[in-house]
Amino acid sequence: MFRIGEFSRIAQTAITQLRYYDEIGLFQPEHIDQFTGYRYYKAAQLPDLNRILAMKDLGLTLEQIKRLVEDHVSADELRGMLSLKKAQVEQELHEKIDQVNRIEARLRQVEKEGEMTLDDIVLKEIPSQPFFSFRETMPDIRKSQLYLKEMSKLLPSRIGKKKMSHFTAVYHSEAFALENVDIEMGFLLKDGVDDSVQLSSGHELSMNILPHIETAACVVRVGSMTDGIESYANIGHWMESNGYLMSGPVREVFIVPPNPQRIEETVCEIQFPVTINHSDSLPLAN
Repeated sequence: MFRIGEFSRIAQTAITQLRYYDEIGLFQPEHIDQFTGYRYYKAAQLPDLNRILAMKDLGLTLEQIKRLVEDHVSADELRGMLSLKKAQVEQELHEKIDQVNRIEARLRQVEKEGEMTLDDIVLKEIPSQPFFSFRETMPDIRKSQLYLKEMSKLLPSRIGKKKMSHFTAVYHSEAFALENVDIEMGFLLKDGVDDSVQLSSGHELSMNILPHIETAACVVRVGSMTDGIESYANIGHWMESNGYLMSGPVREVFIVPPNPQRIEETVCEIQFPVTINHSDSLPLAN
């Protein structure tokens, strides 16, 4: 058996924590010397302690943990609880990373104030195109990658990989938002199809036509969504400098679609429908 200090080392748990768990009857030593009061533990107790520590990391209170220990929660049940917590922590981590990236992107714009390079903005005409898509008001725009993943697996066998072109998102919302976004998404097609495809979410993709754009101000961004902040700002400066107004929903056409494991490799063309501003007055505000 191990004295408490030795056991704390092999369990990687503080002595104060072991003593407190003993005091409240949550995790007790295998033996306490009646003369010295020394606590002794066995290595065989490690699984029980690890269960307790895992549930603590899940955010459960000690009272809740004690009840679960008394109910003899199984390893499978604990694995399920841990998997849910892991997914939650990963989501929170991604959101924090996105927040840091947005802050860095905003700071880069501040640092480049007065030094905007607008040479990468291209004006072009975009023909109407077959678009296999669905439209919805999405509670969280970051969930769009889940739809993309499912569509990328499902559609090649259903409508034919050779007919598929680039994944595209059309933002119908009047203003920027990360939540409750009116978005249409799907794949541009080289030829029309008669089929429709239902996703596991219940959304149904069907044949639509992306309308012709007479004039679009376009710029290519590389990297994550936050890397697009500077691209959008450059288009705004370009439109203001050249006397153009926005005239329709913004499109994002992904030459290389986003992959969470290699997000820096994403290549996206941002397409802003624009029209010449024939008036010297400011556009009316809503």
